[in-house]
Amino acid sequence: MSVVDDVKSKIDIVDVVSQYVPLKKAGRLFKANCPFHDEKTPSFVVYPDQGTWHCFGACNTGGDVFSFVMKKENLDFGEALRRLAQRAGVELMRETPGEDAERKRQRELLATVAAHYHSLLKQHPAAQLAREYLARRFLKPETIETFELGFALDDWHATENFLTSKGFTARDLEAVGLVVTRDDGKHYDRFRGRLMFPIRNRHSEVIGFGARTLGHDEPKYLNSPQTPLFDKSATLYGLDLAQDAIRAQNLAVIVEGYMDVIGAHQGGFKNVVASLGTALTPRQLELLKRLTKRYALALDPDAAGAAATQRGLQVAREALDRKAVPVPMGAGLIGFESRLEAELLVIALPEGQDPDELIHADPQKWIDLTTHPEPLVDFYFRVLTQDLDLKQARDKSVAAQRLVPIIREVGDAVQRAHYTQQLARLVQVAEQTIAQQVAEKQPAPHLSARAAELPPKPTPWPVSKREEHLLTLALHMPEHLPRVAFLEAEDFADGETRAFFLALRDFAALFDFFDHAMFRSVLDESLHPLYDRLHANETIAPAVAEPDLAREIELAAYRLRAERDKTELGRLEVLLRDQAAEPPPDDAHALHARVAFLLKRVAETQKALSARTMLKSHAF
Repeated sequence: MSVVDDVKSKIDIVDVVSQYVPLKKAGRLFKANCPFHDEKTPSFVVYPDQGTWHCFGACNTGGDVFSFVMKKENLDFGEALRRLAQRAGVELMRETPGEDAERKRQRELLATVAAHYHSLLKQHPAAQLAREYLARRFLKPETIETFELGFALDDWHATENFLTSKGFTARDLEAVGLVVTRDDGKHYDRFRGRLMFPIRNRHSEVIGFGARTLGHDEPKYLNSPQTPLFDKSATLYGLDLAQDAIRAQNLAVIVEGYMDVIGAHQGGFKNVVASLGTALTPRQLELLKRLTKRYALALDPDAAGAAATQRGLQVAREALDRKAVPVPMGAGLIGFESRLEAELLVIALPEGQDPDELIHADPQKWIDLTTHPEPLVDFYFRVLTQDLDLKQARDKSVAAQRLVPIIREVGDAVQRAHYTQQLARLVQVAEQTIAQQVAEKQPAPHLSARAAELPPKPTPWPVSKREEHLLTLALHMPEHLPRVAFLEAEDFADGETRAFFLALRDFAALFDFFDHAMFRSVLDESLHPLYDRLHANETIAPAVAEPDLAREIELAAYRLRAERDKTELGRLEVLLRDQAAEPPPDDAHALHARVAFLLKRVAETQKALSARTMLKSHAF
């Protein structure tokens, strides 16, 4: 039994759903007003025997307990699994048992030293300079507690001596980056005489430290080195405290430094994280993609900050999700282009003010800036043309070369037309000329250097075998996924297979080739067992010629769609039969219309299946 099955078997979907919406028993079912859209009569149904739910109203979607929590809390599958596993009392092993024991010890060590540094900051006479610095930065005691700020004594062996007295070894300290080993094998403390910032992962576990000098030592900020627990390029400071606010506000504000995050949270602006003083990386964006599709960069307003903003936006444009959209090509032909699904924004800070300084001095100004951030394209219009003389023909051409690719990525057609008109006015050429350049189809993207940086990332009713069969074929031949583009996430009743399908479809759309190792590395670790099972199942893929492989995945997709539609028809039949003795509900017409739609689609699906089955038989 997989851990997903174990969690399902121990979770009562009625208990979970009833935390969000009052359920009313109706025979063997439970009904409620849908928690995902406004309605007057209940169209949301929970099937306790099957562990599933379905909205027959405006949402017209359903799934299992994982799908419900994912949709309601805006979580990815991994987060939903972790939350439900905790509720069910199921332990999730993140590594093999031996590795897990070692990493557990490392996490205990870091938690111990973080508490020690914090105690030194509050009580030790040598930490007076650090306390005065924090007072000058207007930090309140409760804020210092929340972030567990600390102080490392200015001593070559103070931390080492403290931790070895607690039973940890020099090897343990070296593994987490707290000591440096000399050529002669002796050790000394890495952090000395510095203000300490514990860095936590999204599960609130300490994985490393940032350390600020209180004198004139260099570097001004020193981070933990890369360790099994800490990777600066895959970490965002403050994410553990910010993730709920990011989901709720549907916006992640990205700043540069520790104090910027702390000052923002103290001011009540909790959707703020920091990139640890580095340019934004794809791996950091992977963390944020779980929470929102809106990202605002609030970096320093100086030249270096503007350059960092441009680099961060470029990384985001290359790393964030895209969708293929149809584009007319003339002569009745339709092509597809990639459009950015995320919304990228820029917060232009006043000259000479960091975010925490601005928030302390003028919180309303920060509210105004974050409420109305500068859209990505407006930022590029401003910074990519500031070195040009737009009276010169050559510079007009340069402006178009820089801005047209950015306009082309805008997903909304009205906004794209707006920026096309704006560029035409800026360079003073006919709008049709710019529109033609924007409409030009671009070659399929190839694997970029940025993409290569992505991280080497009993059930009551069993998962539909059709779902796993379809995914096995799709993993075996992802190049044929466009043939089954009609499939929707809702065709997968199981939350795990649904999440895998979406990840596979989106990844395959990014590149003109498919790299299995890279796909597994960027896949949420909670889906790795399913990947491994499906990859092993590839041996059962039909050993037939390429055209028949393509037809095989189409057959699997249509069969899955037929199974989904017939299941929904059965549920609708029960629902309408239960309502027969009662006055017709307000949505009765919609339910009957849905039945008619499904009956028509079942017939069309059967026709498509018959045609492909006939072709298959004729091939032999």
